[in-house]
Amino acid sequence: MVHLLPNYYTNQILPCEMNLITQKVAEFISKRFNGNFSIVDLTWFNQYDESINCIDSDFILAIDVADPPYFLSEKLSWIKKVNKPVIYVGPPNNEFSIVIPFLAWLRFRSQEYAQKQSQDKFFVSFNRKPHQHRKLYVEGLKSSGLLKKGLVSYHDINPLHEIHSLDLDNNIVRLQEIAQHIDEKQLHSSFEIICETSPSNNHIFLTEKFNKCVASETPLFLAGCCGALHTLKKYYGFSDFGPDDSYDLFPTYEQRVTKMLSIATQFFDHPLKSVFDNAKKNAYHLFNHFDTIHDSIVDKYIEKSMKYVQNCNSYGSSI
Repeated sequence: MVHLLPNYYTNQILPCEMNLITQKVAEFISKRFNGNFSIVDLTWFNQYDESINCIDSDFILAIDVADPPYFLSEKLSWIKKVNKPVIYVGPPNNEFSIVIPFLAWLRFRSQEYAQKQSQDKFFVSFNRKPHQHRKLYVEGLKSSGLLKKGLVSYHDINPLHEIHSLDLDNNIVRLQEIAQHIDEKQLHSSFEIICETSPSNNHIFLTEKFNKCVASETPLFLAGCCGALHTLKKYYGFSDFGPDDSYDLFPTYEQRVTKMLSIATQFFDHPLKSVFDNAKKNAYHLFNHFDTIHDSIVDKYIEKSMKYVQNCNSYGSSI
């Protein structure tokens, strides 16, 4: 276990984007809390030894922002085991009791605003690892007839860039560095279909994939977590992302993908001016207003979390 700061616990030393973004969140959060607390990086939770169970502080801030909450049952068991208040800092979710919702890839984005150059009649969809939910999405693309209308990558079956080589898993710093780059084709596409890292119904996780699309003023369809677009519009100030975002609230991933693809196949039949106008608005919003709104939400949940810690200390309970 590595101590980059006196109260910061992690098992990573490589300067990959996931590690760097976790450190940025840890620094951001630590400045907003008072008291005797420790910060634990939960990203690579399965790589910790037993020392993670013996942290000497009054409460713990558990940072889990760089990946979806993998190893969920193990993390929940650990929270019970440490026998002190644990505040989870990570994607909005209903899986942990005390949560500070933090959209870290958006908040500490490395992308820059990239103005759309043209709106040519094709879409893009960049996919690397063949997760099961991506297989379902790609099969849907084929059956819908959309596949032939877009520029679609899918790991080694249809690689378009250096990043699609799974050999890069052995060089995580290089992999995550090139993953941040906006593709030239995004600047000329009419829309993008993003198949995100997680398709969950229990949390909302967005990555650089979302950033690159929004930053390039591109209308988007999202094959991802239930309610992600709804949450971004209702709480974080974004406008509609495509001609019809209603699929975002469908109860299963398969239903969301099916409805999304049926809308995408009719993209050019919709009045497109408003769609492209909203894409510009969303790009501007991400770079000019999102951070302030996001941080105000974080601060509200920090206030609630501190009251929770104070109550635990007053009554002698742990969690």
